Formats: sequence, C-alpha cells, structure tokens
Amino acid sequence: MRYRLVKFFTLHFTTRYVLCLTSDGCSCCLLKKTKAIGIIITMSDFRIRDLQPEDCRELVNMIKELAEFEGLPEQVKITEETLRRDGFGDRPFYHCLIAEVHNKDSQDGPWLTVGYAMYFYSYGTWVGRMMYLEDLYVKPQYRGKGIGTSMMTKVAQIGVENECNRMQWVVLNWNQAAIDFYKKHDSIDLTTDEKWHLFRMERGELQKFATLHNQTAVKA
Repeated sequence: MRYRLVKFFTLHFTTRYVLCLTSDGCSCCLLKKTKAIGIIITMSDFRIRDLQPEDCRELVNMIKELAEFEGLPEQVKITEETLRRDGFGDRPFYHCLIAEVHNKDSQDGPWLTVGYAMYFYSYGTWVGRMMYLEDLYVKPQYRGKGIGTSMMTKVAQIGVENECNRMQWVVLNWNQAAIDFYKKHDSIDLTTDEKWHLFRMERGELQKFATLHNQTAVKA
C-alpha cells in the first residue's frame, strides 16, 4: 500500500482560534473561530443538504474521484451498501452533507450533486466533545465558487450546535490548494511547534494486535 504524508488540523470551537495538530506530514494551524463559522453563503445557485440513502451511489463515485485525485484509488473499499448501512439508523457511524448546483436545463432533475463533506463525532481527553472532518470534496469544475467553504462552514455550525470543542481533519502535504484554502481563513501551520504524528492501523494489523492482546491477557 502507498501512503502519503498528511497535515492534521484541529479547530477549537470554544476559543477564537483553531489549533491544528500535525506531524512530519502532519501540520498544525490556528484558525479564528469567527472565520470558521461566520462565512455567509451568497450564491443562490447551489444548496447544501443532508445525505439521503438514495445519494449513496453518487457518494461512492465522489469518494473514488477524491481518492484518484489523491493518488490512492486502490485504497477505496467502501461500497454503496456499506454507506447505506453505516450512515443511517439510530446510531450512524458517520454524517454527511451533499452540495448540489441548480441544473434546470437537465433532464436528470433540477439539482446536480457536485460535492460532499463527511464527518463524525469523537471525544478528546483534553477538550471533551470533538468532531472529525473525514472528507471535504468538490468536483473540479465547481471549485472556486464558495461551495467547499460553505460546506465546511455548515459542518462547523453543526459542531457548535452540538457543543463540540474541536474539529480535526487531515490534508496531504502536497495538496497545496487545500492547504491554501485553510490558511486563507487565518490558519497558521504549527507542525514545527507541535510535532504530532498521526498513526493508523489497518484491519489486518488491528486483528493481529487484538489477538496478541487477548493472548497476553489470558496468560496474565
């Protein structure tokens, strides 16, 4: 498998700033809260709404588009069925916003899906309630129109409404456009100061470690 260095960002909702944690490839930033949640949507030709089960097929397509852009298409294992199973019901594993543009001339309907923002809730021992922004994606031909900013703003608003104190996300270190997008809103890179490393354990390694831990517990 191929892996890329990433920048790891954190947004603190309870202060005026956002702390972004990163490591080698992870980076830290500070972002003014007023910038994070005070952006006004001015365009009338797009809308942002919650994901519905019938959106999952197009969501898979966009996830694959993003992975292709990141140079890691082979790592996408998710399916439409998995997204339907995990995103709905009494205890969804994730939440997702869909961005659509007005498409009045199309026979496919008045709205065309052009982006998504996927997030989920977590918890931090230092700050309590947190949320994690897994993906923020806008199709290339629709970038630069405020859609990505509007989706991230909406996610931030949801975090504030749910009393989250921080939002975290990662960005590949070569994705300068994304890095510029975050810094545009008064973000400061704190990689050098914080030196956090982001670790990940895939399912195979997770199963191996779980088995090892169980064997150790039995022996003890």
